Amino acid sequence: MKKFLFSTLLVFACSVGVATAQLQKGSTLVGGGIGDLSMGLGDENVFNITLTPRVGYFIQDNVAIGGKVGLTYTAQPGEDAYGYNVNAFGRYYFGPDEFDTLLKQGRWFLEAGAGVGGARGVDLGFNVNFGPGYAYFLTENVAVEALLLYNGTFGDGSSNGLSLNVGFQIYFPKSLYKNLR
Repeated sequence: MKKFLFSTLLVFACSVGVATAQLQKGSTLVGGGIGDLSMGLGDENVFNITLTPRVGYFIQDNVAIGGKVGLTYTAQPGEDAYGYNVNAFGRYYFGPDEFDTLLKQGRWFLEAGAGVGGARGVDLGFNVNFGPGYAYFLTENVAVEALLLYNGTFGDGSSNGLSLNVGFQIYFPKSLYKNLR
C-alpha cells in the first residue's frame, strides 16, 4: 500500500504544468470512480459505495469509447446488498468554445453506458446509465472528476436512481505510445 501511495504522489509531483487535456484521437484514459453517493429515485434512500474502474480510447478528438465495471455495496435496512455491472460507455468532451467553463483547467463532458448488471441473488438485467460530468485537470494528464449519472437496471429485481460519482482519470497521450516503440 505504501508503494502505491508513493507512486501516486510521484506521478502528481512529476506532472507539474499547465493543464491541457489529452483528449486527442489515439489517446487513452484509465481510472475510475472511487465513491458513489446514491440519492434514490423511485427506490428507498440507501447508502451505496461503488468502485468503478474504467478504460477508454479516443476514437476522435473529444470522443472516447471504452468499458467499465461497477462493484457496489449497499447498506440498507434489513440485509445489505452487493451489486455489479459491466458496461460499454461513450464520452463526449465539450471544447472550450462549445461550453464555457469557469476554470481553464476543466472540461465538461457527457457519458452514456449500457450493458448488464445485477445483484446478489438476482438474475442479470439490462443496465443503462447516462449523465453530465466535469473533469478538472490537476496536471496535464491527471483529472479529478465528478459525474452525475442516472443508473437503471431493468429485469428481475430492477432498480433505478441518480448517483454522484467522484474519481480520477489518467489520460495517456498518443505520443506516449510512439516513444515506447
